[in-house]
Amino acid sequence: MNIIEKYDDRINGVLETFDRIIINGYLTNLCSYKKFMYYLIENDVKLVDFKEFASAQTELLCRHMENYVKERGVALQYLSSGKLSKEDLAKQEYDKGSSRSGLIAAFSAVELCNTITVQPNRETQRLEITSRPTKCKHYYLYYNDEEFGWMYFKIQTWFPYNAQVYMNGREYLSRLLDTHDITYTMYGNSFSYIENMEKAQELA
Repeated sequence: MNIIEKYDDRINGVLETFDRIIINGYLTNLCSYKKFMYYLIENDVKLVDFKEFASAQTELLCRHMENYVKERGVALQYLSSGKLSKEDLAKQEYDKGSSRSGLIAAFSAVELCNTITVQPNRETQRLEITSRPTKCKHYYLYYNDEEFGWMYFKIQTWFPYNAQVYMNGREYLSRLLDTHDITYTMYGNSFSYIENMEKAQELA
């Protein structure tokens, strides 16, 4: 059954756009074993001293993130359980002042990730650069951005410091409709009515 054809008399248009937009960020010189070795050489770090060096870098990043959050008047919450929904908690903070823009909520949590590190090779009896799945602290920063709407930024705090930016495509489109004075109605995360479908599709 084609639902669009069946309810054609009740539908004022069909819109094709992004639902979720996820951008993954990588530092390429920290993802390749050879390039990572060169990075350590550049910073005068011996393999035997890697753990101490990496811990200091992680501490520096954590301090920067926590200062960034504090300077914006937001309380950083540590989440000890993966069952807690960061999205729901952030929305609760947003509901306290829905007119606010910028940073709304910030969380830290220990989660699974892939890291690049230095470990001993049992066969060669030497230290070597390798990657392994493990757990480390991650930060989540939730924003109500003036241009993109509801979004979050995530970063892991151990090498190679992979980062992720998440945006809601429909939220972003609603901001574009606002700037072009196009009337619309939303139901949850979907559009139930758009005044000018042709222009909306062009923006999408």
